[in-house]
Amino acid sequence: MNLKQAITLLTGKLSKSISYAQAAKALDVTRQYASQIKEKELSNKQIKALESYFNANLQESKILLVEDDCVNIPVKGDVVASMGYGVIVYNESQTATYPVSRKLVNDLGICKNQTEMIFAQGDSMLPTIEGGDSLLVDHARTEIYDGKIYCIRMDGQLYVKRLQKIPPDTIRVVSDNSKYRSFEIDFSKNQEFDFEVIGEVRWWGRVAR
Repeated sequence: MNLKQAITLLTGKLSKSISYAQAAKALDVTRQYASQIKEKELSNKQIKALESYFNANLQESKILLVEDDCVNIPVKGDVVASMGYGVIVYNESQTATYPVSRKLVNDLGICKNQTEMIFAQGDSMLPTIEGGDSLLVDHARTEIYDGKIYCIRMDGQLYVKRLQKIPPDTIRVVSDNSKYRSFEIDFSKNQEFDFEVIGEVRWWGRVAR
């Protein structure tokens, strides 16, 4: 266990943020030194010092901290998908990554190089998806299957909607919130309509509130 992992464990056990300054005080070292050793394995003496200072047992922790158990999914800068109205800008630049359980990635059958996380905005997909929810969008899945939820682009804006394919050339765009009307796009009559399926929304989550 290194100091970075120990701080993560303590944060979870104590339900409060633990700083490197606090950890340094517990180890009786400088803040700068604590930062330098954050990736180095702690000795048993150092672990016991942390346990004594924070009154927490690190040896019996069941929390998994192995980085190989997570996959870093790109989070795109300035990307939100509207679930109502409003102008939404789609910026291709990547600004961060978000660690997602490797088991979840495997269960969903997604590839990290073809998946990104974006954020929902608006209320047209309530109660299924709320504004602020994080969405995993699989770019490899752009074929429309009735009733599934997709991130789509229409007229330069991003939306999260259920789609239904109506042969031969029509797509119905559906909101879960009944106050928003569904509508159809007939591509046989709208040859130049700006529409693209960005990818299927495979998973979404939110912070409890």
